[in-house]
Amino acid sequence: MKNKLLILGSGGHGRVVADVAEKTKFFQEISFLDDNFLNRNFSKSVDSKKVLGEISKRSIKKYASEFSHAFVGIGDNQIRINWLKILETMNFEIPKIIDPSAEISKYAVLEKGSFINTNVVIQCNAKIQFGSILNTSCTIDHDSIIGEGTHICPGVNVAGNVNIGKFCWIGIGSQIIQNVQIGDNVTVGGG
Repeated sequence: MKNKLLILGSGGHGRVVADVAEKTKFFQEISFLDDNFLNRNFSKSVDSKKVLGEISKRSIKKYASEFSHAFVGIGDNQIRINWLKILETMNFEIPKIIDPSAEISKYAVLEKGSFINTNVVIQCNAKIQFGSILNTSCTIDHDSIIGEGTHICPGVNVAGNVNIGKFCWIGIGSQIIQNVQIGDNVTVGGG
């Protein structure tokens, strides 16, 4: 079977995920499901990729035999993790999607469903948990943990030995100094 990727969500984040997935040259085909599919003014093609239907278990089941891999391109942390867990139960391969420009230590751990965008740096013994987003040009230093479903925004710098909990949103350009612990569901403002 060809490596075909089904992405849930064709909005801004979904399109970025598709762009990076295309750059990896691993997938021969990439298509979307999107909640706006039933809107008659909604385009059924996004960046030369098909939008096949709405996001629902029924639509996902309809395309399960055609797609080997599935990913969630939705920025909302809770929604993203909920759909990733549903895709797991439906036996899709949940990849890690990593931009070829990223610099990742061979000693770092990236769990499935992770999205690593352009120019990200991840140092040794960092752990990126299930369904997290590391956005453009952020850095994660040694021995830091990024919790499940957390979004690290563009230009964020996370120092060594930082533990960021689940479902956090670390705003654009923020800097987290070493040895800091951030709990679950925390939003850090930009800068």
